[in-house]
This record gives sequence, structure tokens and C-alpha cells, in this order.
Amino acid sequence: MRNGHTVLELIIVFVLLALAASMALPPLARLLDTASVRESAGRYTAAHHAARRLAGARGMLARIELDSAARSATLSVRTRTRWDTLEIRLLGSASLRASQRVITFAPMGLGFGLSNSRIVFQRGMASETLVVSRTGRLRRD
Repeated sequence: MRNGHTVLELIIVFVLLALAASMALPPLARLLDTASVRESAGRYTAAHHAARRLAGARGMLARIELDSAARSATLSVRTRTRWDTLEIRLLGSASLRASQRVITFAPMGLGFGLSNSRIVFQRGMASETLVVSRTGRLRRD
């Protein structure tokens, strides 16, 4: 009666497991990259809408400032003499590039000044582009 496995049988099993893992890892990595990019874009979308609502609720200028190194968005309101930071939101693990890193909203919730921007979130081969129009509206491309 045999109670174990031979070394050859164990090697064959490990080779088959390694082969299966090598076929499953690239699609899994793409899936994780896509999920990370979508999460970062969703976090920015929430911060953008919060800054826009904040401008209307307080009746003053509000802005969102992107920091690509820290991968964060800073929400601020304009007082008489300076910008007061209300919140810093982390945007996730995807890298970001923005054509305009500061987006300002007027008290009516519309874009103020040079507030149109193209924001690209990227990780690996996955990327997503968000476009902020002159009026402060956000759309995904």
C-alpha cells in the first residue's frame, strides 16, 4: 500500500499549477489596473461635484486643486483675503495628469476663469479621461 507521492508526480503538479497561473495573471493584472483607474476617476468625480455644490451652498468661490504627486484633490473656499482649505481627498493609486490643475467654481456652480481641463487617470495599460468644460460640467471620455 502506497502512502505518498513521488517527486515526479509533485513536479508535474507544480508545473501544471505554474502554467495555469501564468495564463491567469496577465488578465488579472489588467482587471486590477482597470479597477484602480475607475476608482480614482470616481473619487475625483465625487470631489468635483462636492466642490461645485460647495460653491452654491456657501455663495462664494470654491475650487478643487489637483496634486499629481500626492494623487489628491484639495477642496477650498475663497474668503475675503485667502483660500481656506476644507478637505483633502485622496484619489487612489492611479497616476493622474491634468491640463489645468486648479478648477474654480463661481457661487452659481459654474466654472470660473480658466476652469476647463482634461484629467487623465492611468495605471498600466488602463486609462480614463475626464473633461471639465468651461461651465464646470464633468464628462467621461
